[in-house]
Amino acid sequence: MLKNLQGVKHRILVTGTRAKSSVVRLLHAVFVARGLLTRSRITGVVPRELFPSGERTIRRTSPGHISEMKWWASQIEPGTQAIVVENSAIDPEFQPIAAQLIGPTMVVWTNCRPDHEEIWGSGREGACRALIQGIPKGIPVACGVDIGANTRMLLEARGNEILNPIPLTGAYGELTCHLRENMELASTVCCALGFPTESLLEVMASLPIDIADFQIVKQGERQLAAAFSANEPVSTSQLFETTKWKPEETTLLYHHRTDRAARLTTFLPWISSLPWKQRVFTRNLKFNYFTNVLRAFGTSIIAWNDKIQDAASFLRFWEGQVFGCGNVAGWPLDFLFSIRKGKDE
Repeated sequence: MLKNLQGVKHRILVTGTRAKSSVVRLLHAVFVARGLLTRSRITGVVPRELFPSGERTIRRTSPGHISEMKWWASQIEPGTQAIVVENSAIDPEFQPIAAQLIGPTMVVWTNCRPDHEEIWGSGREGACRALIQGIPKGIPVACGVDIGANTRMLLEARGNEILNPIPLTGAYGELTCHLRENMELASTVCCALGFPTESLLEVMASLPIDIADFQIVKQGERQLAAAFSANEPVSTSQLFETTKWKPEETTLLYHHRTDRAARLTTFLPWISSLPWKQRVFTRNLKFNYFTNVLRAFGTSIIAWNDKIQDAASFLRFWEGQVFGCGNVAGWPLDFLFSIRKGKDE
């Protein structure tokens, strides 16, 4: 652990397949509401530092690197009482570095779902093997509902106390699945630290959605369910169910990210399982795609739309109900920023 962090009472490390940034934002809001001097960091789509007074984007001149986390942690000022950090490592070899830097007092493991299979290996087992390497032995771990029995047994064998999510009731229990699960995990941390959970639920519920969070954007008769940041098909399927839309009345739009090539493979079975009005795939034209993967599922489900390269070209394409998924980096993020800018003006 870095010397300047030894006096920080609460050091929370958030890991998992998805929802890490969302849980960091919730916990940061909770600590600030408690009057604690808090510094947090999310990597997500838009890497940012979070302060009690707001946030600041981390400007990168190259792809994210573990040195960025080390730089951030080294800048934590004396008197800081809480830090909340997202473990941004993908390579299993680098998973332990975040914990080595901050010496977490607690870990939050959001979920364990297939992703990064070209690096982690296939299925939940591959994700578990990779992610568990970033969790120090002997400290409490707040686990999401779908961590799985085998993973929990592995944690217990390592001496980690497992903190199960606290179910939300009343109006909070009626929240959409992903919001409810994230708030339940944050509530679990609050309870473990002795914070009054009920009042802090109001703080979490009032937190504005982040730029890439799931949302339904409406313009006249057009609707876009922006699920681009869900990252894997289980979460994406759950989000589609919350729309109550009929697939035969909905255009499925999958956006492909060049450095997440294997993700397309995991999505195709789900995409091909529903009778969409049409299936559209957008891509980076400079990327060499996996033609063998496409042949395996039949070219009839692939409809590359190379005309969609930015927010303006999506607007020209957009008609009726569109469910967007896959990856948010690229034109989807540009579009969401343009929507937010329009609301702010």
